[in-house]
Amino acid sequence: MALLVNFQTLRFAFVSWDDSTYVTQNPWIRDWSWENLRHIFTKPYFVSYMPIQLVSYMLDHSLWGLKPFGYHLQQILLHALDSVLAFELVRRLLGRFWLAFIAALLFAVHPSHVESVAWISARKDVLSAAFLFPSVIFYLLARGDRSLRPGPYAASIVFFTLAVLSKVNVVVMPLFLLLVDWTTLRLPRSGPRWWIQVLGTKVPYGAIGLGVMVVNWIVEVKTNKEYAHDPLRYLVLKGHATWDYLGILAGVHRQNPIYDTPPIHLDPASAAVRLSGLLLLPALVWWGLRVRHRVLAFGAGWMLVMLLPAMFFPVPTYVADRYLYHASLGFCWLLAAAILGAGARIRPPKLRLAAAALLTAGVASFFAVRTVRYNRVWAGSESLWSYTIQASRDFRAFNNLARVRIEQNRWDDAERLFKLGARQVNVTSWEGLTVVYYKTGRYAEALQANDKSFALHAQRGKEDRGELAELYYKRGSVLLGLNRTGEAIQDLEKALQINPGHTEARKMMEAARSR
Repeated sequence: MALLVNFQTLRFAFVSWDDSTYVTQNPWIRDWSWENLRHIFTKPYFVSYMPIQLVSYMLDHSLWGLKPFGYHLQQILLHALDSVLAFELVRRLLGRFWLAFIAALLFAVHPSHVESVAWISARKDVLSAAFLFPSVIFYLLARGDRSLRPGPYAASIVFFTLAVLSKVNVVVMPLFLLLVDWTTLRLPRSGPRWWIQVLGTKVPYGAIGLGVMVVNWIVEVKTNKEYAHDPLRYLVLKGHATWDYLGILAGVHRQNPIYDTPPIHLDPASAAVRLSGLLLLPALVWWGLRVRHRVLAFGAGWMLVMLLPAMFFPVPTYVADRYLYHASLGFCWLLAAAILGAGARIRPPKLRLAAAALLTAGVASFFAVRTVRYNRVWAGSESLWSYTIQASRDFRAFNNLARVRIEQNRWDDAERLFKLGARQVNVTSWEGLTVVYYKTGRYAEALQANDKSFALHAQRGKEDRGELAELYYKRGSVLLGLNRTGEAIQDLEKALQINPGHTEARKMMEAARSR
């Protein structure tokens, strides 16, 4: 089913959202040279350290070059593998075949996975799950009341290492293992035996995870500055996000590649409703433990643990479907348990299996149809950004669709879209307007837009040297159009000093000097 609902993605193109950075313009994946491998495993790339993801792209490039078919093929094959592994994880954990089967089926067709499967740059989600799920499975195989079997335990640690080297967010998984041990090991929960045997076995996971986390935080620490000094507002925002995530999982929330951050009001009633979202999953875990309902405790616990990075790691994104890829498994097995529970209430008893099968087919069909429909959004850059701006006012959506219009020589549309993006404070919308004005011969307006880009770049406080080189290149080009050749050469020299590999700036410099 995972292959069937995502089969159409094999025809999809690369999209103008990080695919060029990760794949089409990534020099590190071009061949299996020692230099490329050294870069991949010793340096961050695109403000992240995810070497296994880059190796997977290197494999695709060696097989397919820059044909998107092969990259999409690996993506859907990984998702199909994840669905099989999800079945085995739930079966091992809960010991219930049909619950595991239904959960895996729902996981395979769930619409929240479209972004992770159809978007090549989201490879880290499906790839990390292919290592994370076996890590949990091998840990369950290794467990005993008195000790851990060394072979499966070592395999669990190896797979966990590969998972965090694919996506650092999975570093929280050992918290779920603690929950499993707490509820199932027949050991006293106090005293040295508990601490040594249960917590001690998590030390390797913690050490590996901490190391990778530190590397990523050094190069990638970001946060939503609007709420950085207002913890209550931040918690209310994250509570609101939890309700949105649950709506996406239930299939009742409109999915979008970019979700706008909602306005947050701190009146008591509104804040209480939103904050309750943060308490829902912990409350379900507590209740499941209290009534000894493992399916509930483990399902809610898995969701809680896997959503922790999206909730509390310093990331600027409000909500994203890709953050649900791992967490959704807990939702799927809770939904599977609800389906089986509803079927068990049917009378006469001989109809229970048929009722459960009918319910499963209905829910799976509902999810599958939504998946197929939403997949089409990701077919290419135009469909992606045309859909996104219907529900998002984020400048990135306007800017990216404007770039599509530039490729189509639809300059008026591009100008309109860049101006819509410029309503939010950002450099790239003004950079885009500079290009539009320059290409249409409106050099004075292009120079004004470029000046605005420089001003916004300076206001940001943190210098982006790549962006700065681009700004100098654009200003040099505009000045050359205004026949201010001397000033143009000065700016182009600055662009090349910052980025000696800027090919366009070098060509423009040659044109300026030939005058």
